[in-house]
Amino acid sequence: MAEKLKREVRAMIGDTDANSLTILELIDDIQRLGLSYHFEKDIMRALDRMFLYVNGTNVWTQQKSVHAIALCFRLCRQYGYEVSQDVFKRFKDENGNFIESLSKDTKGLLSLYEASYFSFEGEKLMEEAKVFTTKHLKGKIENEDLEEQINHALEMPLQHRMLRLEARWYIEAYGKRKDANYLLLEMAKLEFNMVQSMLQGELKDMSRYSLGKRLSFTRDRLMECYFWNVGMIFEPKFSDCRKSLTKLAALVTTIDDVYDVYGSLDELELFTAVVHRWDIEAVETLPDYMKLCFLALYNTTNEMAHDILKRKRVDIIPHLQRAVCLHGVYS
Repeated sequence: MAEKLKREVRAMIGDTDANSLTILELIDDIQRLGLSYHFEKDIMRALDRMFLYVNGTNVWTQQKSVHAIALCFRLCRQYGYEVSQDVFKRFKDENGNFIESLSKDTKGLLSLYEASYFSFEGEKLMEEAKVFTTKHLKGKIENEDLEEQINHALEMPLQHRMLRLEARWYIEAYGKRKDANYLLLEMAKLEFNMVQSMLQGELKDMSRYSLGKRLSFTRDRLMECYFWNVGMIFEPKFSDCRKSLTKLAALVTTIDDVYDVYGSLDELELFTAVVHRWDIEAVETLPDYMKLCFLALYNTTNEMAHDILKRKRVDIIPHLQRAVCLHGVYS
């Protein structure tokens, strides 16, 4: 069933007869519902067409819809296209201010507000757009259909949000919309539950790497480290990366507590020397709690290196050792 849904959504993205704005809004919904990683190539092909509309002299750039232009601008910048801020100059008056009539276009204001957070340093026009849209969105907006989205955006713009949490919120919000595509909604719910189950399984597997229960003086921040990695890369294909980064982050946190909270100066100098030498036999010179830390660090690092060597035929142990010494022990 999931594959059938994917084929149908893929067909909608690739529909060249559909209105361009319809495709852009579809791509935006797919992203915010947490489904875009299934359709990266399809989205890129669609945006290739949109990019020509934004930068060329096509009739697309002549229309007056700030919502359409802002949405296209944001999506193109998200995917790495070089779109100029000048596409918004048409919405300014002769004095260089944004046209006041835009304040009545709630949907357009919201799209321009989100687009303004994709500005580059020094883009004055985009900073002005951010100030203008924030001011009017915080005012009295008589649009019940968009009230929830406006409050959500003003609390934190899309650019700053964690994709997994945004997907959870957007599934609920999207389901309330009168124009909701229930095919897309059904797929989003199925996908969210599947990915959530996978992430929960990963976290359960990660729990055995926590040293917090065996070293009472350390912070047990395994879940926090894992959640941080989910915020960066939630896609199923990055499972190994999430696990490796979580292990290392949790170990670095534990070792940080060894240095800052528990270890004596003599013990810390000894531990630093053993890590620097990366000598498993030297572990016998360490006190028991440091043996546990070093063996966890040593085994985790070598396990990661072995996995990469097996799959990619690249030896990364020297790089991992250097990273541990520079950013772990000496941080």
